[in-house]
Amino acid sequence: MKTENCDVVVVGFGNAAQAAAVAAHVAGAKVLVLEKAPEKKKGGNTWFSHGAQFRHVHNGIPDEKPLLPHIQESEWAKIDLPSYTKDDFYSDIMRVTRGRSVPELAELLVNESYSTVKWMREMGIQWEILYNLSKPVGDRFAWHHGSSFINSKDGGGGLVEMWYQIVKSRGIPVRFETAAASILTDDSGRVTGVGVESPEGKSTINCKALVLGSGGFSANPAMRAQFLGAGWDLAKVRGTKYNTGDGIQMALDIGAQSFGHWSGGHATPIDADAGDYEAGFLDPANRRNRTHRYAWTLGIMVNTAGRRFIDEGEDFHAYTYAKTGSEILKQPGGIAYQIFDQKLAASVSRYLYEGAAAVSANTIKELAEMLEINPDALQKTVDEFNNAVVEDRPTDEVIRDGRHTEGIDPPKTNWAQKLDTPPYTAYAATCGLTFTYGGLKINTSCQVLNKFDRPIPGLYAAGELTGGFFYYNYPSGSGLLRGAVTGKIAGTNAARSFLFKTFKSFNAFKTS
Repeated sequence: MKTENCDVVVVGFGNAAQAAAVAAHVAGAKVLVLEKAPEKKKGGNTWFSHGAQFRHVHNGIPDEKPLLPHIQESEWAKIDLPSYTKDDFYSDIMRVTRGRSVPELAELLVNESYSTVKWMREMGIQWEILYNLSKPVGDRFAWHHGSSFINSKDGGGGLVEMWYQIVKSRGIPVRFETAAASILTDDSGRVTGVGVESPEGKSTINCKALVLGSGGFSANPAMRAQFLGAGWDLAKVRGTKYNTGDGIQMALDIGAQSFGHWSGGHATPIDADAGDYEAGFLDPANRRNRTHRYAWTLGIMVNTAGRRFIDEGEDFHAYTYAKTGSEILKQPGGIAYQIFDQKLAASVSRYLYEGAAAVSANTIKELAEMLEINPDALQKTVDEFNNAVVEDRPTDEVIRDGRHTEGIDPPKTNWAQKLDTPPYTAYAATCGLTFTYGGLKINTSCQVLNKFDRPIPGLYAAGELTGGFFYYNYPSGSGLLRGAVTGKIAGTNAARSFLFKTFKSFNAFKTS
């Protein structure tokens, strides 16, 4: 069996792993990256992120300008961007995770958010303004408080390619179609290497530190059914088919501690016509026709029985979309219909519904027949909703406007408008699983902890396979940020863990 040596091995090649590889190299380590996917499928779930947005702490435009040096002053003059403080970000995490996010990890994400996106810019990642999350107001653009402001150039695909160019420019080798199969340790429990499998056969790579950045178990139907529950094995997967939980299992096999919300995951409404895998796009090969269906906050959403089942206006979609997919999966057939009337058409168009198969009709009963829903049931739902809308204030999409319903269950808390202007349009949606929340327990140095809460020497983790950050839900733009923050920390500490010892030994030799 072939054996080779390296300082730091990074497993995976999405945003978290790429950040880890670059950070370890910057810190002075000889780095090798292993990716079980072929090169044309590189990037993990990152590649399927259309917007690739990065939520971060900032004090408004002055903090954003260093990230976007190509933006002209005339463009900045048309932007209204409220600040987003550390307290804001931390509160948003705790609110949507029902207070379950581990405080130390939430604080790590918050405190390192701005410095990490700035570091990425310094490494060569190019940012753009996320205009599709803004609301045009005359000739100006307004972002609601807490909305992400930047995304990587050309979305997730662009982020993967930019990282890849940075990795190649630094001479970091990447082995595609090479799967990590096992973690090797010595008698003390220290990681000493990794067993791998490739088309050439099995081999061993000795290393001084190992970073796991290979994603969760979203593409493993058996694990989904085991941990997420009945029916989840049939859910569509928005991202890569290669995130099958291998990194998690390898770590558990050597005594790592499982941690986090194992029965939870980021599951969002997507087009019902999306594929079983790579469902982030209707045409994933060409990254065309995004499948996310996020305009439901403006209209109503019903199941195949014609009944509403959630508060569509509970909050901005940025704070509810990651949990709404699981609510759709609970409905008969795992299908829901988002219904809008003509006065909402312009607003819906901003949510990138191009490519969606729309069903339109001049009456609600006609729409119901086309959707194969009982016409009387859907008409009753719409009538009850319309009669419950309190028209005491104008609708304002930039704020939680409080325009609500009264006397119906479920209520609609914000953005309630009567559906009374034909034609009426419906879009079929289903659940799309993005990533899972359960994984490995880490500390704030991104060291993987064993069952006794002690670090496993030489083992680090980053990205989706780290548990403890998200429970039930998450704020949009926090997933890729989590990957970059933990990747940067894991890679840096993996390199420093042995380089510092080497430096100390060298100094001790010189003084002896």
